[in-house]
Amino acid sequence: PLPLSLLNNDRSNLTKNEWNLLSNVIHAYDEANVIRQMKYQLEQQSSLPPKLRSKASKAIDIFRVLLSTFQPFIERSPYFQNLPTGTRQALVQNNSEIAGTLNSVFVMREINALQNMTFLTSCATVYGDKVIKQSFYLTARLEPNGIFVKLMILIMAFSTNCSIVNSHYSNNIMTLSSTLSVFHIQNVLVTMFWKYLNYHYGFNGAVRSFNYLIKCVLDIIYSANEMRNAHHDNLVDTIVEKTKRSLTMKN
Repeated sequence: PLPLSLLNNDRSNLTKNEWNLLSNVIHAYDEANVIRQMKYQLEQQSSLPPKLRSKASKAIDIFRVLLSTFQPFIERSPYFQNLPTGTRQALVQNNSEIAGTLNSVFVMREINALQNMTFLTSCATVYGDKVIKQSFYLTARLEPNGIFVKLMILIMAFSTNCSIVNSHYSNNIMTLSSTLSVFHIQNVLVTMFWKYLNYHYGFNGAVRSFNYLIKCVLDIIYSANEMRNAHHDNLVDTIVEKTKRSLTMKN
């Protein structure tokens, strides 16, 4: 794209508020230290003696941190902070697994986790060899532009429910007003994202890029449901419940 200045020569269709929103989203992700946190955890795990490193409890620790890195990002969003506690809890309950998995795939790619034997061993311990193969596929197919992925993670986080199956549905039905508020937030984010794609690629390129991102997300939704097992379900449930309790305490 052409060099951009918000003060002059701005040839994009984004408003100044939308550029600020884009900047704030990227800053929030970077400020959460998601990549650095997971990289540090993997380094710590790799430094353990082989017998200790291969224990199931230590393997689960890796994925607990990996799936948890999504939460600090979403909690930094003013849109999220301004929602009622019950709505925030419903979003966490309904979207943490899929948005968290999308974030996990992105983090795995950014830190080259699939080139790390400690990570591969942990993955095999918790999920089995099939998931390792699927992880290679997902990281290879993921949109190469990290900014696009970060925006998509946040968009998914503000879905009323992005899971195929939601066993907690009856306990997390939003009110009509909450649903409309969340829909408005997602609409604001998607509109900004679409304009940003147009700025980068033009209309036809934006269509192709957005279509590719949607396909990546659908692949991740499918994979997230295929890789379910007791370890994974307990891990996600623990993270979700801990986050929901923390939201109540912060209220």
